[in-house]
Amino acid sequence: MKKRIHKVFVEPIKDVSSPIVEIEQTGQLSGFLLLNALFLTLLFANIPLSGTAYIQFWSSPLIPEVGSITSLDIINKGLMTLFMVEIGLDLKKEFVYGELQTCQRANLPLIAAIGGLVIPITIFCFFNQKQSNYAGWIIPTTTDIAFSLGILKLLGNKVPNFIKVFFVALVIIDDLLAISLLVAFYLPTVASLKIVLILLSILALIGLKYIKTTHIIPYFLVGICIWWNMIQAGLPPALSGIFTALSIPIHRIEELKRWLYMPVNYLIVPLFVFANVAVTINVESLEFLQESHVTGVLIGLLLGKPLGIVMATWLAVRLNIAKLPTNINWVHILGMGILAGTGVTVAIFITEHSYLHTQVKDFIKVGVIIASLTSGILSTLIFIKTNSIANLFQWSFPRLFTRNVRS
Repeated sequence: MKKRIHKVFVEPIKDVSSPIVEIEQTGQLSGFLLLNALFLTLLFANIPLSGTAYIQFWSSPLIPEVGSITSLDIINKGLMTLFMVEIGLDLKKEFVYGELQTCQRANLPLIAAIGGLVIPITIFCFFNQKQSNYAGWIIPTTTDIAFSLGILKLLGNKVPNFIKVFFVALVIIDDLLAISLLVAFYLPTVASLKIVLILLSILALIGLKYIKTTHIIPYFLVGICIWWNMIQAGLPPALSGIFTALSIPIHRIEELKRWLYMPVNYLIVPLFVFANVAVTINVESLEFLQESHVTGVLIGLLLGKPLGIVMATWLAVRLNIAKLPTNINWVHILGMGILAGTGVTVAIFITEHSYLHTQVKDFIKVGVIIASLTSGILSTLIFIKTNSIANLFQWSFPRLFTRNVRS
């Protein structure tokens, strides 16, 4: 009887679960879940008749009688904060005893982020100079850390660990700079008191670290204060997770990472994609890609981000301001730069504050998603064929790529 039960019930379950377990052991399962979520949410959003209801589900109040809180708010403002905590913990680990512990390597993300900021802005302004309307100039400077990291996890060991760490640091700096520009130029109504409270809370985290507080509860209490004041100020509150994680004692990092890994990667990130990429794509929106605002954002993300990041990194290495590991070549940097063109949520957030016309916002969102999908596909192909492309570059441009070309 036991053998029969095992054959009928247990063996089929093992047959189904074994491939999933194998993928999970490689660290690629979260990437597969993200891509499946991306495909499904675009499919559901574009089904005739029911697509509109699906999109409205995410942005409609959950309990209208109680308040205006939506599923999108819970995911983006609440759950994604835990994702940012996990990212911050990884980054701190690398700064303390990992890939970014030396000054020359730690300089790279900052320099690359500045390059990835200046060139996209220049491209956007170029396409909109005739209209003299530069309202969306910050949009192409952003990178979606959840979407792009999902692609890196899917690629597994095709991407060197240094590139993953470099990319995470670059994207965090990138988005902090973009949000700072948004606050400075587009949100003059942000309550100065809230900004002061946020800054005082960050100083409190530094103080806790200075007095060597070992318990993590005080850090999270201060982090909640930052989170709440960022909501009140109209800023992306998930970023509070970064500040909190960077202040947590190094000996508590591994414990917190083990606790966060499964809920963040297997639940929160897929939910994030379902909620944020639910956009209708139709012929009318594709025709509007020719409009200068949309073109500026599209080209800024697709071309400006990789161009700015690669140029800034190349210049820093040539001037000995920064240094690349010997196993990293310029094709890795190019792939990373292209991947940085995945804008999605931060770009959409800035779009909401940059334009008043709803239709213009929707068309730019479609442009951002198209640019993000294209960047994701191109970067994936480049990382898969890194060695072949590196050999081609060395043969074509021997003087320009004399250092760090071969892996």
